[in-house]
Amino acid sequence: MNLIKAILLLITVFALTACGSVQYAGKVIPGQIGRPITIDASDDRINNQPGIPDLQVTLYNEAKSGQPPKQLDQTTTDADGRFAFTLKPTHTPNGAVTVRVTGDNIYSARSKTYLPREGQFMLFTVVSREPTLDEPSMNPEK
Repeated sequence: MNLIKAILLLITVFALTACGSVQYAGKVIPGQIGRPITIDASDDRINNQPGIPDLQVTLYNEAKSGQPPKQLDQTTTDADGRFAFTLKPTHTPNGAVTVRVTGDNIYSARSKTYLPREGQFMLFTVVSREPTLDEPSMNPEK
């Protein structure tokens, strides 16, 4: 009987921890270099700095020796450049992660960082790419 109780307790604990998820929020803004930083929720850049919409933000765990990094989540920035990753606690890495931001009109950026703690945000700066004269929108003769 005690064995059955112990098994039921383990199943219950496993089910409760597997159901929850953790969200990591951030924002992509223009900058001089492509890099992520962790900032406090009170930082003015979260609410007052214009963000960049429609960028793809991908989160990877650190690669183990000889293996490629594993994609943990992928999302797209909203109209204000905000994004959020949602991870199950069992998939949340303990160490550094790699964040990659790609999209039109920016230079792709990839950098290692740590996930923000409670009350913090990830702020990722990216370098805007100027359209070239070869692009049809800039050259009326094409």
